[in-house]
Amino acid sequence: MIGRFMFALTAASVALLVFATWRVLDQPLTTYVVNGELSSAERKTVRDTLSSVPAAGILSADLEVVTNAVQEIPWAREVSIKRRWPDALEVTLHRAQPVARWGDSEYVSASGELLSLPDDYPGLPRFDVRQNTPQQAMEVYRLLDQISARESLPIERLAQNAQGEWTVHFADGLQVHLGAEQLNQRMHRFLLVYRRVLLSDDRVATYVDARYANGVAVRYEDDEAADEMLVAQNELAEGA
Repeated sequence: MIGRFMFALTAASVALLVFATWRVLDQPLTTYVVNGELSSAERKTVRDTLSSVPAAGILSADLEVVTNAVQEIPWAREVSIKRRWPDALEVTLHRAQPVARWGDSEYVSASGELLSLPDDYPGLPRFDVRQNTPQQAMEVYRLLDQISARESLPIERLAQNAQGEWTVHFADGLQVHLGAEQLNQRMHRFLLVYRRVLLSDDRVATYVDARYANGVAVRYEDDEAADEMLVAQNELAEGA
């Protein structure tokens, strides 16, 4: 009887000691360390998210719950969270990289995801797309940018109207209307005319309509009222 009592007393003492030790070590969280290539506004977004998650102490914090909360941030990728005794959580994450602007306030990632970011990223091409999804627009952009890069023509804006027709705006001010079909062939046709004619022309071309079967129509800066028809032959055979 006495042995059982002593065993129970010992067990209770150990449990009390463990509980007391836990209370001492489970310090209230006061610091969130955020790692990653993030701007100050993005770091603030992460810290605000962390502070909104109930987590009384460093040991009692449920890391899975905290991780899930951070992963709800639309641009957060590869989130990992560690305890840093005595009173901090260390968060490491990567941000989805924006490669184009979607309208006035959103961005598109390389995989076509739509991103809402707290900072502004100037210098990115802009998508003004009426029909297609961000992922589809990114596929069109990759195709056209790969072709135009052969003549160092960076795309500044990619637009699609309500009829599904695409227009490419280059950084030098030149616009190329491709229509809704045969974008690859029409872009090559424009590039052939650009390489053979427009590069050496003293006049400044402002608009090109590449929807014709055997050439393009070009509008020049000094003659906005009339378009000039330029023929492009064997463009695909020559690998323009």
